[in-house]
Amino acid sequence: MTITIVPFTINQGHNANALSAEFTHVEQAGRTNPPITYWGIYLDDKHVSYTSSRELAEKTKLWMEKWLTRSI
Repeated sequence: MTITIVPFTINQGHNANALSAEFTHVEQAGRTNPPITYWGIYLDDKHVSYTSSRELAEKTKLWMEKWLTRSI
């Protein structure tokens, strides 16, 4: 089993769902909303979780690796 961490960035729009990568960048009153980066965690190319920082993604990956080795 392979556990990988992949960043993905979304653009915030007015009333946009922060977890959906389908929204496009929206300018409001002369300012732009900065994009948000989330970190997806994949087990054998299947998305299992996401976090808001790389540090949390690394901790989750380590936890998953330990859990998988104990449960085999």
